Amino acid sequence: MISISTTRLQTFILSLIISFQAKAQIVDSLLSISSDEVLVTATRNLTVADRLPLNIDVIGQREIIESQPISPTEALQYVPGVTRQSDGGLATTPIIRGLSRERAPILIDGNPFVGGRIRSYSLVDPFQIEQIEVIKGPASAFWGSDAVSGLVNIVTRKAENGFGKAFKLGASIYGGYHTVNDMYRGRVEVEGRGNGFDFLIGGGLRNAGNTNTPAGEIENSQFESNNVDFNIGYSWAANHRLELSGKYFQNQNTGFPGGLGAPGPPRVNRLFNPDQQRAVNLSYEGTNISDKVESIGAKVFFKRQDLEINQLTNIFFPMTSNVNRAITVQLDVDVPFMGGKFFTTLRQNEKAKLTLGIDYLREHRIGTHRDLNIQIFNPMGAMVNEINRPFTQIQPDSYSSSIGLFAIEEIEISDQLNILLAARVDNVSTRIEDGPFDIAAIETIYNEDNTSDSDFALSGNIGLKYSVSDAFSLKANVANSFRGTDLFSKYHFTAVGAGFLVPNPELDPERGFFYELSGEYKTSAISLEANFYQNHLSNLFVATDLTFADSPSIQFRNIGEATITGLEWNARANIGTLSYVFLSGALINGNNNITDNPLPAIPATQTWLGVHYRDANNKFFVQPELLIVGEQNDPAPNEIESPGYAIFNIKAGLNLHSLGSDFPHAKIIASITNLTDKEYRSHVSRGAPGNQNVFLEAGRSVNLSFVTRFGAAVR
Repeated sequence: MISISTTRLQTFILSLIISFQAKAQIVDSLLSISSDEVLVTATRNLTVADRLPLNIDVIGQREIIESQPISPTEALQYVPGVTRQSDGGLATTPIIRGLSRERAPILIDGNPFVGGRIRSYSLVDPFQIEQIEVIKGPASAFWGSDAVSGLVNIVTRKAENGFGKAFKLGASIYGGYHTVNDMYRGRVEVEGRGNGFDFLIGGGLRNAGNTNTPAGEIENSQFESNNVDFNIGYSWAANHRLELSGKYFQNQNTGFPGGLGAPGPPRVNRLFNPDQQRAVNLSYEGTNISDKVESIGAKVFFKRQDLEINQLTNIFFPMTSNVNRAITVQLDVDVPFMGGKFFTTLRQNEKAKLTLGIDYLREHRIGTHRDLNIQIFNPMGAMVNEINRPFTQIQPDSYSSSIGLFAIEEIEISDQLNILLAARVDNVSTRIEDGPFDIAAIETIYNEDNTSDSDFALSGNIGLKYSVSDAFSLKANVANSFRGTDLFSKYHFTAVGAGFLVPNPELDPERGFFYELSGEYKTSAISLEANFYQNHLSNLFVATDLTFADSPSIQFRNIGEATITGLEWNARANIGTLSYVFLSGALINGNNNITDNPLPAIPATQTWLGVHYRDANNKFFVQPELLIVGEQNDPAPNEIESPGYAIFNIKAGLNLHSLGSDFPHAKIIASITNLTDKEYRSHVSRGAPGNQNVFLEAGRSVNLSFVTRFGAAVR
């Protein structure tokens, strides 16, 4: 168990009393300023977020554009309890309440995104996004496996519904530049609506060199990224819509400076070249079908990941800089993926509605293919031997399929009390084929009893929101979660140093139990919010040292039990119509209950403080802000302590169309991040092992971007 120190708790209470913070749960576009009813799909149907007892943050398109993020992860870093974890360059992922990657999944328009979490976020261009929904806390009862600490749903842009409207065309142009990595990016969209039809077709690119820090460049952090997408809809009535959409993402020449031991020694140069994903989605949704049926929806989607990893590992002679072995490997990892969903929401009465649904997912992980070249040198630098192994499959194909049934009840007991009940049943099946095995010793692990498995899970959620007054409300939420055994953790194997990453076909699902208490005070002048939670986890997949084939090796095993405790604060004081002062922050502690050691990659205490000034007519805005991160002096056993730091940023924007009718609908944004060119590193920036192989975060950057809209795109 973890206890929060008295000193930290007193500091938090004092900060909350004397400070104010900007809340991120306002969805707005380039035209609007705010909306009292923020709509989200967290409960599998469109719902007003403020009515739910869940802890949900929503980042709107205007906020995303004005923060000028390189990837969606940077747009999430203002949410209390969310911290950016970096592998360098474009490879970043959010840590949600102390957990990341496979325990905080990402959805795109409600569909799971194939591939590792670090690459999922990097593939999405922020200019494609309409809004981002963040559920903080377990969401297994709503979405199934993996949502142990939270879930992120990225909603991409689509045109205005064309039912009952005359046909109209429009376009949007986006552009931007960042000095810290010489990154330029752009996107073009064409959209139209009318006569029942709507469509949006877009394409964009992001290209960057190495990231600069006050101590020099982060080598191998460059990237090239491009994307194309379309969304076509048809509404034959105001309450029916059929949609066909598709997306293509590709990163190439994308460095991975924090992965697999880089940057040294041995010196690893790893590239994703290319990393691409293709997806197509067909869906239908109807609303207000009858007095009893509020909505009905169905979708089917297909995705495919194609990843090629190029890696050069240089192993040096002891105590020298001379190369002993140069190992060049090309790995090909392909994953076809498909799924389908159906749901309906029933009105039981004016105060209650029930959502029922089923979803199905199937993943085929094609066994890794490899091309290997090893060159061996003598101390004088002359090559004395060369080994070539042709491109061939080195691992068996593996498969995963899951089916889930869910029921979600929303009840308004009174004007003061809302209740949310959710229950879900999941079955996750996994299977691996009987060959090939490049490592003969690995093949002996398998037998006819462990090449396939089936895991059953029951998830539930109970949430209550009680409005003590018009301004003050309380929320309580209790949930359990699970993480099914994924194909990588269960079946993947490879050579690691002198030993192996050993598969574990006996791996069982992770389990979690969670509770949260929240309070919110909100008036036209001020809003204050505090959240306290604990997440108790068991059966964690933990990388454990073992001896395999007479070599020191690693295997994922179910030996972990942990408790994560957190406190989040969130406040805002309005200054006039559109301006405000803000402060937000989070304190997270994590404890391994087996060893009584801290958990790895637990963020240090983090606080955002700033002022947002916006002209009363929304002509311009200015936002100076300060990020304060405390020292992490209680690291996990394989980590090192991290000093605290403070980073100052300033942002500004101008709405050109508000200056006069002669200007197009356009916005220009400028910002300077890390204004003082502070040399610092984040405790959760990934190295290997732990955070001991450290690179610095980005230095000062001057950033410029613009958005211009014409015709139907202005809405």
